[in-house]
Amino acid sequence: MDRSRLSRFINQALQELPLEEPAFVSPNSTVREALDLMRAGSRSCVLTRDGSRVTGIFTERDILTRCMAAGFDWDQPLTTDLATPDPRSIDGTRPVGEAVAVMQQFHYRTLPVTRGGEVVGIARLGDLVTQLAEAYPEDVLNLPPRPNQVMEKQEGG
Repeated sequence: MDRSRLSRFINQALQELPLEEPAFVSPNSTVREALDLMRAGSRSCVLTRDGSRVTGIFTERDILTRCMAAGFDWDQPLTTDLATPDPRSIDGTRPVGEAVAVMQQFHYRTLPVTRGGEVVGIARLGDLVTQLAEAYPEDVLNLPPRPNQVMEKQEGG
């Protein structure tokens, strides 16, 4: 892939990309209500909000790791035991590369994107990879299965 094209994508501001619309619930909402909202909008997460302050994030991973025990009460409040409290976020003016670095550093797949302190979107790692592939399809489709692979002879007839 041409490094200048990749650099353009990596340095592009997050707010220039199509981001997932955030969904909010109150901290008093039940797990079932959060799941219903996620399912209805095909969302990967919901944010808990107390007034204008984001207090937590509840993701698909939280469902799998914290809610799948036998006898789990789906009608309990979405507490900090279930949702990740005070999630990290990133300003929409920051570059895509910085968002990917934060996700990598903290093992996140989902990162709230803010503008002026308000959450305006959700950046998901899978979506960023998809957008990269859609922006440069010929480069991505022509990548070898193993990046360090070198062909000894030309394939084909």
